[in-house]
Amino acid sequence: MTAGSAGAKAVTCPACGGTIEVRAAGFTVNLACQHCGSLLDVSRREVALIRKYKRANENFALELGKRGTLFGQEWEVVGALRRKDQITIWQEFLLFNPYLGYRWLVACDGEWQFGTMLADRPQGPRDRVYWRSTPFTRMGRDQTTSTTAVAGEFYWRVKAGDTATATLFQSGQTMLSREVSEGEENWTQLVPVPEADVEAAFGLRRRSLPRRKAARGPMLFRPAIGMEQDDLGNMFKLALAVSIIAAIAMAVLAGPSTRTSAMVQVPVGGQIAPVKVGTITVRRPWQFVIIEADTNQFENRWVDLEYNLVDRSSEQSIDAFGLVEHYAGTDSDGAWSEGSHHGDTMFGHVPRGTYDVYVSGSAHGWPVDPGINDAWGSVETINVWVEAETGAMSWGMWWTLVIALFAWPVTILWWRFRDK
Repeated sequence: MTAGSAGAKAVTCPACGGTIEVRAAGFTVNLACQHCGSLLDVSRREVALIRKYKRANENFALELGKRGTLFGQEWEVVGALRRKDQITIWQEFLLFNPYLGYRWLVACDGEWQFGTMLADRPQGPRDRVYWRSTPFTRMGRDQTTSTTAVAGEFYWRVKAGDTATATLFQSGQTMLSREVSEGEENWTQLVPVPEADVEAAFGLRRRSLPRRKAARGPMLFRPAIGMEQDDLGNMFKLALAVSIIAAIAMAVLAGPSTRTSAMVQVPVGGQIAPVKVGTITVRRPWQFVIIEADTNQFENRWVDLEYNLVDRSSEQSIDAFGLVEHYAGTDSDGAWSEGSHHGDTMFGHVPRGTYDVYVSGSAHGWPVDPGINDAWGSVETINVWVEAETGAMSWGMWWTLVIALFAWPVTILWWRFRDK
């Protein structure tokens, strides 16, 4: 006897008058009329109309009543659901064999899975469960799913608008799906099925297949079927490799380095005229030039610095500004400090040439400038060591690249484990 032939009977839809075959009579509770889509109760002798619709159900990828062989057993497609969550729309098909019971075929994001309802529930904490001694790890967050279309017959009462809370667990290519609705918890084992096998068994209405999404499956950021956890590690390795290659490339492109340095004294509450630090040479068509300023230790002071790169051949000046500041004190939360005794200033795209480096500046106290220290008229000064160097690297650009490279794998990692 073939699947679906035992216990079949025909009923009449009270909404449209169409004749419908109940393939799993004795098991089926709800039936969606294939002609008008009305929802019927066929669990009693007289067919009862639950909800009337004036249009036929939307097309599904598999035709109701189709029979085919999967995993060496013959199955008949007796029911179909269209479901969705916040990310994905997918289709579920109820298969029936009078000797083996019910199974599921799930079409989601270009992939097919074969589902078997579990009688022995997995056990374990929220994020890791064990089923038949195999550990399964929770993938992503719980998702609220809803049913948007119903066709065919089902062994429980189902209708469009039903909702459930779904959670996926994975071990290799096998998934466990947990769904909770109205206090009832159901578990299903899902294993991948090649689309070619599904098409060979039942045929496919390809125009009715759910559209492929960027997010894989009903859970955002969960691995696709067959994707191992190591793939996320490979993403981190690739990002690290590109970051290292970019740093090496920037060092090569930075070109040869020349540097010069000097120390200047800046009076607090006063200023100094331009002082020549030295001479540097830009040997590439253009290079970055960085000027670093380091000072002696001070508190509640800041130093404004102006740098000038004067081209010896054209007498043209390229100007930039720097700042070194440091503050400290105490408040109701205790001691605090901010700022640094070091400051960097970078010149971008300096053309080839020889440049004299000049520095000028002023220093100030906070909240006010200090007065003369003693009767001899001495003035507080801040020592500033200035060093100018060609061939510098733009670390800001490199860090921007690093952040961009690691943003996606870090986001995936955070999404998967943020509830742990």
